[in-house]
Amino acid sequence: MEGSWAGLFNGVRAAFPLAVLAAWFCHILIRKQRAMRSFTWPEALWLYYGIVCLVAGFYADPWFDYAYWGFAYLSAFAATEMYMQESPTAEHAGALNRLNWVLGFAVLAIVVWVARGQLLEETSIGMSGYGALERMPTVAAMPMVRASGISRLAAVPAIVVFVLLWKARGFVRILWAAVFASTAYLVWVMQSRGSLVSFGFALSFVMVFMEGMPRRVGIVSAVLLVTVFIFGFIPGETVRHLYLHATRGEQGAQLESMSGRIYIFREAWQLIKEAPIIGYGPQADHRVLTIVGNTQNAILYALLCGGFLGGAGYIGGLILSWVLLARALSRRHLMQPDERTTLLQVAGVVAFLTMRSYPENCAALFSVDLLLQLPAIVYLGEWDREFTRRASARRARRAVIPETANIPIARAAHDR
Repeated sequence: MEGSWAGLFNGVRAAFPLAVLAAWFCHILIRKQRAMRSFTWPEALWLYYGIVCLVAGFYADPWFDYAYWGFAYLSAFAATEMYMQESPTAEHAGALNRLNWVLGFAVLAIVVWVARGQLLEETSIGMSGYGALERMPTVAAMPMVRASGISRLAAVPAIVVFVLLWKARGFVRILWAAVFASTAYLVWVMQSRGSLVSFGFALSFVMVFMEGMPRRVGIVSAVLLVTVFIFGFIPGETVRHLYLHATRGEQGAQLESMSGRIYIFREAWQLIKEAPIIGYGPQADHRVLTIVGNTQNAILYALLCGGFLGGAGYIGGLILSWVLLARALSRRHLMQPDERTTLLQVAGVVAFLTMRSYPENCAALFSVDLLLQLPAIVYLGEWDREFTRRASARRARRAVIPETANIPIARAAHDR
């Protein structure tokens, strides 16, 4: 009975992306405005990449087993379009990001609760959650989330509340501090090196664009940290222990090769050169890589699945999202305080997921990363449109004022 219920649950869960696609088509037919909203440029480029990957997988055998992941990828865009169709504004896109952050935190809480007692274990270099998958292989007949996945789920709420921590006061600040401390600890104890480096980069990136006291505190903290290490105020054994924990005890050639990723990258590049135009379709690394069925890099994964024709869409969308982020940050003085807060949170999430795309496939396939990063790039695209609208309105007002000022002069000339 238990197995039947677990199978039913997993079947419904697996069918959900396809149901979202079907709901999207029905939504287009029944809504008053039949035309789809205008996609933002980064969003459109990633959608194009997904379509090319789906087309490239027509020759996969069995076809649907791999095409399913292409349809699932497109379902994320379908859900986003249905949500944004109601109100295609930057404010609505910000609400979509906040909704996703809350859902991501809820999933993290469920995973931690389910794995209680088996999530962490004592090792020679301290508490570690890295072997959670071995200690708890399945949950409801499905594989347990890997340590890298848990650290990713923890890093996003940690980045989000890190920004709120500097904005809040009183009890609310204590609440955000508690959430940040617990989620940041999970990032550390999971020992996912890619997530840990990306998390540090994201926090540093956010601090650069904070204003007033947070920026001064960040600069002073960085100077003190460097001073403490340079002058040896922390015992060398403690520093070595922290280093070994962060690197999971790996050193030398093993660490330099990123646990064998360099060899995976080389094989993936050779396979890309054999199908350079359109690639092998969704989940190509599971079909064609011989070392391990995981490309471990978002750009290589995009090129392997979509060739240069489709991969250019993914790479172009990623680059353009950073261009829009830079433009938004340079104009943040035009935004309201709450809007600037959301922008910094989105900037931190984008920075984390972009850095993490080097050692992981991330948003190049249907994943939690895509569900978190897609709303972020939509938000940046909608704000770029909002800035353009505001600039056009200001130009229109400036054009009207001189014409209005000339009316009394014209009337005086007519009276004479």
